[in-house]
Amino acid sequence: TDRYTFRPGLRWQPEVEEYFASAYGRDHFARISQALAHPSCYSCIRVNTLKSTTHTVMQKLLKLVNQNGLSCGFNGLKIGEQNGGEQAHEGSYLVHKCPYSGLENVLFIRGSGPHALHYNDQPGHSMKEIIVSRKCAESVLRGAQVYVPGVLACSAHVEKGDKVAVSVAIEQPVKDSGWAVGITRGIVLQGLQSDAHYEERKGLYIGQGIAAMSRAGIFRVLHGVAVEMTERVYKLPSFNGRA
Repeated sequence: TDRYTFRPGLRWQPEVEEYFASAYGRDHFARISQALAHPSCYSCIRVNTLKSTTHTVMQKLLKLVNQNGLSCGFNGLKIGEQNGGEQAHEGSYLVHKCPYSGLENVLFIRGSGPHALHYNDQPGHSMKEIIVSRKCAESVLRGAQVYVPGVLACSAHVEKGDKVAVSVAIEQPVKDSGWAVGITRGIVLQGLQSDAHYEERKGLYIGQGIAAMSRAGIFRVLHGVAVEMTERVYKLPSFNGRA
């Protein structure tokens, strides 16, 4: 359904929106706003050439890309020569050097997305899910796992090894002209319309994964991985050494 998708949008201050719409045209500004609401499909790293070579790092990155399944659809992925420089190639380049002079030690790694995911919402059975903060979601969209501090709410009876959907709670306007999430950390999700941010989370599902600990464990500890992501709206490599 449309609920279990990723279709974020930006909310501008009215006077700012009117100014940019007049400057760019409403259609062009709408495309700009849509692009700003989605993450980049590229990751950028800088090689410390005092300790390693760009070629060695590119080889390691290709291995990481393959482990993350980011090379699906690219047959015979390898390092080769392209325009006088080493490139990971086959169709579009997944790992390549920055083309500008003086930045040869900068590498770009290409991910993919957005992907349409199929969530396990069976008729008559509420899907187990967790809600994460916006900052946590931004990291997940860039390849990270879900860590304990970023979890705000969780379905009842979630145990280690359960498959869970991950959605995002976005800050909402409050009466004093500020912004707040408005969720008490640790509340229970029942899979009902009375759940926290039920309508606001429509179109803000970023993937699903396997719970690395039970619901009780998630809200009992202060750190650690809460969910190992298995399916993502955006697939990018994680550089934390775990993936």
